[in-house]
Amino acid sequence: MDNHKRLKTAEIKEIELNLLLKLDQICKKNGLNYFLCGGTLLGAVRHKGFIPWDDDIDVLMPRADFEKLLELEKIQDRTEVEQIVSWKSGKSLYPFIKLINTNTVLKEKYLSEKFTTGIWIDVFPLDGMPDDDRAIARKFKQIKFYKTILLTAYSEMGKGTSWIAAMAKVILIPLCRHLNTQKICDKLNALSKEYSIEDSPYVGGFLWGYGPQEKMPKTFLEPIEVEFEGYKFPAPKCWDFYLKQLYGDYMKLPPEEKRVSHDFDVWLKGE
Repeated sequence: MDNHKRLKTAEIKEIELNLLLKLDQICKKNGLNYFLCGGTLLGAVRHKGFIPWDDDIDVLMPRADFEKLLELEKIQDRTEVEQIVSWKSGKSLYPFIKLINTNTVLKEKYLSEKFTTGIWIDVFPLDGMPDDDRAIARKFKQIKFYKTILLTAYSEMGKGTSWIAAMAKVILIPLCRHLNTQKICDKLNALSKEYSIEDSPYVGGFLWGYGPQEKMPKTFLEPIEVEFEGYKFPAPKCWDFYLKQLYGDYMKLPPEEKRVSHDFDVWLKGE
């Protein structure tokens, strides 16, 4: 990274905001729906922008719109700095869509360096959910199993949150890397979209979601606008219920020791 400029948090957030504005432009042009979600929506409601110690942007997109965005990846202008990438094209490690800034290099702490990419925002699919909490819990358990295999395959050898985790990776990483990770992504995608939005009483983010608390009424699909860093973006109508489900008393700030950001370093590519 000798010829690259290391970026500060404020610079990273500015690039991510520009990625969100680009996604908004793509969606408006192509009639696609999306919603701010997770910590991004929490930041919009509580801080009118980024959570001060957070440094990423997540959105949910109804499955039909998500599939259309996958198709747009194939025909996008390859000269643009912002690029749609997915596991379908082999340009992303994960079973969802990312919009990345190709002028940047982002290295995650526990991810192998060969899987380095640019600054991104994540676009997750929103799917149907049944009126059966046990079935939802089973589905999340299945997803967690395949997700763990996937993340282990991408991990950096000899590093972990503890020495036990680091030692375990010595055995597990080679086993997981022998598996076809694209097929694992396909499996995760298939598991997540088993229930269609049209035929289901509820909706939620199965893929990469928090767990059964993701189950939302269909009013989630009715957009309202929220302010984020001086701009207006779509959010679910049931945003209060959603945030309470995920975070409890979401307007209360967490203790200082829990105000942590993602563990990565970012550089702007040199000339």
